Amino acid sequence: MHGCPIGLIGWGTVGGGVVEILQRDPQLLPERCGLDIQLKTIVTRRPERERAQSPGTAVVTDRLEILLADRSISTVIHLVGGTTVAKDICIACLDAGKHVVTANKALLAEHGDELFARAASRGVSIAFEAAVAGGIPIIAALRDGLVANRIDAIYAILNGTCNYILTRMEEEGRSYGDALLEAQRLGYAEEDPTLDVNGTDTAHKLAILARIAYHSRIPIHAIRCEGIQQITQADILSAKTMGARIKLLAVAKRGDGGLELRVAPTLVPLDHPLASVRRNYNGIHVLGSAAGPTLLVGQGAGALPTASAILADVVDVCTGRYQATASRFRFFSAAHDVALLPEDAELTGSYARFHVPDRAGVLASITQIFSQHGVSILSIHQGTPDAQGHATIEVVTHPLTSRSFFAAIHSIDGQQVTLTPTVTLRRL
Repeated sequence: MHGCPIGLIGWGTVGGGVVEILQRDPQLLPERCGLDIQLKTIVTRRPERERAQSPGTAVVTDRLEILLADRSISTVIHLVGGTTVAKDICIACLDAGKHVVTANKALLAEHGDELFARAASRGVSIAFEAAVAGGIPIIAALRDGLVANRIDAIYAILNGTCNYILTRMEEEGRSYGDALLEAQRLGYAEEDPTLDVNGTDTAHKLAILARIAYHSRIPIHAIRCEGIQQITQADILSAKTMGARIKLLAVAKRGDGGLELRVAPTLVPLDHPLASVRRNYNGIHVLGSAAGPTLLVGQGAGALPTASAILADVVDVCTGRYQATASRFRFFSAAHDVALLPEDAELTGSYARFHVPDRAGVLASITQIFSQHGVSILSIHQGTPDAQGHATIEVVTHPLTSRSFFAAIHSIDGQQVTLTPTVTLRRL
């Protein structure tokens, strides 16, 4: 039996999950991989806080230097949020010659180049399975299972908070605000949900996935990002009319002109596997050049799913497997930059909802302008006029450049064909 003393920095929700897994089934890891994972030191801001669970034999302290000075601890679980103090702590651990296992996606998305280089210079590694999609082993899948594939595209639901809100809006007819309040009450959304609902959290995760899939530097500011705050019941009902659901979708797609990266509310057809990913679940659809389509679905957050991913990395590090990976795979050193596709060159299906007067010739005007801009229509639906004599016309297009689509929309709105600005969404 090989003893493996580890340290834990941050005893919050996920840290508690790590402690719980290690305590409730202490024989599982020794039986499976011959490792005796011993939680030796816990560093937390409030060591005096009363907790529902015991730390076992671990020392609980607020002094990071105690952990850093302990040479018997070669692996540290880093569960500190943010990108300032968290970065300083990560660097301190690396400089002390300790491998770092982290769940901090923002830290890696924004400072990955610097941190991976620092780790390499110190002869240690940073493992980060838990940073994307909680308990779903997507990092290992991209890095190892699909290593013989060129990744043509990744389409992913990476934020359980947003997926829960959109699911409740669809299934119960709730407003965005009501669904958000319920998500907060159930613990799926933070008190300040901004980074979730505006797409930033998803963008951080997409940057990490794209880094691995395309072995490239992915500047976080290069990812075009839209959130779900403006989604209304009218949008939800329109999606249903068009045989689709709205999902906050992360997209990384390789094309002749470069890599397409975006986070945006997107119409997902009901026959696509991601359409059935509900509530707080995450789903990742990967298109590989050899394996074809691969779908991974599971709990994208939470104490135990995230702790599961963390301990998988701990095992990899303690057995030495991860160090071999980190020394060989180029995404750790980000050897090259990648050409990024401009937004107006994105090739995607699109959706438009026009609010128009119910009179002869309006539909013909819209379709004529679309034709002038080379827009090919996949489907069209005209709603029943309301009491004011207003109607909606909904159009889904075949894939085309964003430049052509929005030029057509601008022309339609500019010619006063519509009563209000046209609502647009992307379509998978």
